[in-house]
Amino acid sequence: MVLERQSIVKHRTQALHVLHVSPYFPPTWAYGGIPRIVYGLGRALVARGVETSVWTTDAFDADSRSEKNEDYQLEGMSIHVSKNWSNRMAYSHQLFLPRSPEKVFNALNSVDIVHLHGHRHLLNNHAIAWAKTRNVPWVFTPNGTLPRQERKLGAKIIWDQLFSAQVPRGAAACIAVSRAEVGQMVLAGIPKERIVEIPNGLMLDEFTNLPKPGSFKKKWGIEGPIVSYLGRISPRKGVEHLAAAFSGTGIPEATLVVAGNDMGALAKAKSMADDRVIFTGLLEGKERLSLLVDSEVLVYPSSDEIFGLVPFEGLMCGTPAVVGGDCGCGQLIREAGAGLLVPHADVEALRQRIRILLDDEKTAQAMVERGRAYVKENLSFEHVAQAHEALYKRILDES
Repeated sequence: MVLERQSIVKHRTQALHVLHVSPYFPPTWAYGGIPRIVYGLGRALVARGVETSVWTTDAFDADSRSEKNEDYQLEGMSIHVSKNWSNRMAYSHQLFLPRSPEKVFNALNSVDIVHLHGHRHLLNNHAIAWAKTRNVPWVFTPNGTLPRQERKLGAKIIWDQLFSAQVPRGAAACIAVSRAEVGQMVLAGIPKERIVEIPNGLMLDEFTNLPKPGSFKKKWGIEGPIVSYLGRISPRKGVEHLAAAFSGTGIPEATLVVAGNDMGALAKAKSMADDRVIFTGLLEGKERLSLLVDSEVLVYPSSDEIFGLVPFEGLMCGTPAVVGGDCGCGQLIREAGAGLLVPHADVEALRQRIRILLDDEKTAQAMVERGRAYVKENLSFEHVAQAHEALYKRILDES
């Protein structure tokens, strides 16, 4: 039985209530950028007076579950946590199996709109089934997870046929975070009129009290310039090409620091590295920012990346970027004039771009200043949340 929804009346007289659905939520940094995005957007929506709930799981990393395994409040958000049946299946296979999802829905007050984050996880299916019984619309932000790429392509085809096709097909809007992702959505058959482009955001207050310069170099015993990569180490990230760029005598005075968790490409990257490459593993919190502060150049050589927050975080820490030319953040870096673009897998081109930024401090600093101005004007979560709230209200008005 479909219950009559009263959301249209409610959102004009009371706070708009949005339920965000994501299988991971901070501090689950091992799962990439989506947890950071959901947290930043939710916090900014609360500041705008939007009632914000999040449904997530107790996933944390490859070896452990989050200590946050019960419902809690965080900066005005109501966080609802379901325990996964298997943490190993969640991390290794992205198979999130939430226990008793009905308890979450029973605990929710009236929800006006559901916002699904990420693709091919069963939380989306549970949330859609619940939303349909109440005639509540949903929006969908895949954040780069819509195409079938990198791993388990056959399994993804079957999964899409059995479970995931309804997610974009039934969404009131599909949110692309860059023009690159708009293209992915069009190729996937999503009508252009249901695609809305809203970029990812940054929490600018994170960069107001940065770590003291030199602390990362001192801790790791590094002298001279640092070239850094920060992020998950997966095949399309191009870390092995960056490591290869440091072989021989191309960049003899610098140290390459690769900071991230292994998603299937660490061994190959290490096989290309010499003793001027340091692999730190996943960095979190202040240590993460400390690396960015102490880096002379940040390299993000990904392919098929629809956004990528790290280059913009680097700019806010004073570090110019070299980024893959075919990725979504490359589009924005070009618009901002805040870095250099490089073809994917072109090792010699990587060396050349890194050399330019190491050798020309004036040019590098000008890129940083332009990048910071661009981020503050276009990529603050305050700006991004305003665009999301306007979209939610437009969908409800048109329902």
